[in-house]
Amino acid sequence: MAAEIGVAVVGFGLAGQVFHAPFVSAVPGLKLEAIVQRKGDEAGKAYPSTRILRSVEEALSDPAVQLVVVGTPNETHYDLAKQALLAGKHVVVDKPFAATSDQALELKELGLKQRLVLAPFHNRRWDGDF
Repeated sequence: MAAEIGVAVVGFGLAGQVFHAPFVSAVPGLKLEAIVQRKGDEAGKAYPSTRILRSVEEALSDPAVQLVVVGTPNETHYDLAKQALLAGKHVVVDKPFAATSDQALELKELGLKQRLVLAPFHNRRWDGDF
């Protein structure tokens, strides 16, 4: 088996608690390296063997993190995804991917330029009404 991919989940609100951290933990080949939770200790209680970071910069400068999952408030998605791409990290962005189509296009082009994977998180695609 190839080496595990180190993942940092940024944000531990509903998206981080219910979707991102559990999904990363359940997928063989992924390792939940870190959770960025600015305040509180819910992440540490839920994932005691995972490093809890207090800033995005800590995750972006960590060589053990190859993939960043952005699960923060909507208005921060674009900026955090851009920061992560510029730091050389692959990125998964919770919905909405960006606030505008121009932002989305800019992120797509940056991901291509950096030769990094950039993907939206869309967990509803298998719902019956889609």
